[in-house]
Amino acid sequence: MTQTVTTEEELREFVKFSATVTGFSEFDLWGTGQAEAYYETVVAQQGPDALRRAISSDLSAVPSDPVVKSIIKLWYVGVWYGPELTGRVDVAAWTAPGRSGAKPAVPDDSRPEESLSGQAAPGQEQAGEDRAEAEERKPPFVVSPDAYTEGLLWRAIGAHPAGAKAPGYGSWANPPTLENH
Repeated sequence: MTQTVTTEEELREFVKFSATVTGFSEFDLWGTGQAEAYYETVVAQQGPDALRRAISSDLSAVPSDPVVKSIIKLWYVGVWYGPELTGRVDVAAWTAPGRSGAKPAVPDDSRPEESLSGQAAPGQEQAGEDRAEAEERKPPFVVSPDAYTEGLLWRAIGAHPAGAKAPGYGSWANPPTLENH
């Protein structure tokens, strides 16, 4: 990943926006130590214009913005998933054997969206742009060594990442306690 030059103001705007869409305070987000890494990831993967559009978007439209969804996932689990495609997703490509060691969810010959020849079934054609986008899509990746342990997911469910943070060994034997956020 290439380094992105960040101005303090852009980073602050990113964190302020992220606080709005994640439901956590800016203080909590800064406390993860991941703000700059996450900002740089979004800019490197989507470009500064896409980030500016997301930040300046109408908050009522946020749930439908794929870049915003990716930013939310990034803060919660520390993984960059990239925006979902707007058209039909190529299920076969994402459930194929060898993809993270997973086997297909359903046998190849029983997928309703594809015929046995591998062509899209009638009414399920994938637009050329979406197909090109699907072929260029990068697999998800963990943004930094600390991203997993600093994910907001753990605070949201009142738990700790197993084996990575206090209280340590055996902590998963007790039910989580929920905090007010």
